[in-house]
Amino acid sequence: MDELLKILTSLLMGLGHLAIIIVAAPLLQGFIKKSKAFWQMRQGPSILQPYRDLSKLMKKEELISEHASWIFLLTPRVALASTLMAGLVIPNAWGWAPLSGWGDLFIFGASLGLVRLFLTLSGLEGAGTFGGMGSSRELFLGLLTEPALLLGLIVLALITETSSLQGIASSLASISPIFIPRLLALLTLGLVSIAEMGRIPIDNPDTHLELTMIHEGMLLEYSGSSLALLSFAEQVKQLLLLILLAQIVWPSGLLSWSNGLVGLFWALGFAGVKVAVLGFFFATVESLFVKRRLFLVPNYLATSTASAILALVSLWIIRGQI
Repeated sequence: MDELLKILTSLLMGLGHLAIIIVAAPLLQGFIKKSKAFWQMRQGPSILQPYRDLSKLMKKEELISEHASWIFLLTPRVALASTLMAGLVIPNAWGWAPLSGWGDLFIFGASLGLVRLFLTLSGLEGAGTFGGMGSSRELFLGLLTEPALLLGLIVLALITETSSLQGIASSLASISPIFIPRLLALLTLGLVSIAEMGRIPIDNPDTHLELTMIHEGMLLEYSGSSLALLSFAEQVKQLLLLILLAQIVWPSGLLSWSNGLVGLFWALGFAGVKVAVLGFFFATVESLFVKRRLFLVPNYLATSTASAILALVSLWIIRGQI
């Protein structure tokens, strides 16, 4: 009976974890848009506008290209499911992850990689020029970002001696915030996150100019509920990346009901503030910089890879392994 109660408790906590992600993802998107409007000295849309946009898309008719196969129809579902799967290994405001265990960071990377795979395939399904161009560019970016992302996470795993993202977040609380390998890993993940979220200076999420689109180019053939699912998956991915960065910058320890209800709500509010600060930071970056030309992107992303390598080498030097 006690074992069953434990399983039910874990299940309910996992569902609550997903519910927070699902509710907060569009809110973060609205906050970032509002922050960009602040720097552009205009009122901007309501912070709740992403919820309305998703609701409107879900009610619209879906048009499907005659050239599309089952991959085109399956991609939105796979994208959302894989992104939520990645969310299950990200520690929440209380430092707890539903699927915490060995190899979390690889599950996180593999889930995002699966989304990229299906998106690039679906971009070719419509037999359109711009979809294929977007898929080509997305694979090009993935080739540069995924190794840096995994290497940055591996450095953090070596620092904390655990590959569990929950364990990494908990262990970082006792490590100096100015520890050189940690700072370099943070720089790596910050640079990669900009590319993964499709934001300036790598991509412009608000553009509809076909020749400059990367991620949006793969979504041109989608409409209705499928487009809503893909847009929502991107919002969830954005939230997860910012939560991960927030846990590295200012990690939260593992909390339980023994900390009291007030302590749990305080942790949730503090986590929201951390994510909001990062969202405002990225909105500021978008407002201060312009989109880079595509052939200059490798130079930018090479910086993230170099930073990850320096983090690994500096860790070995500090520990006397080389």
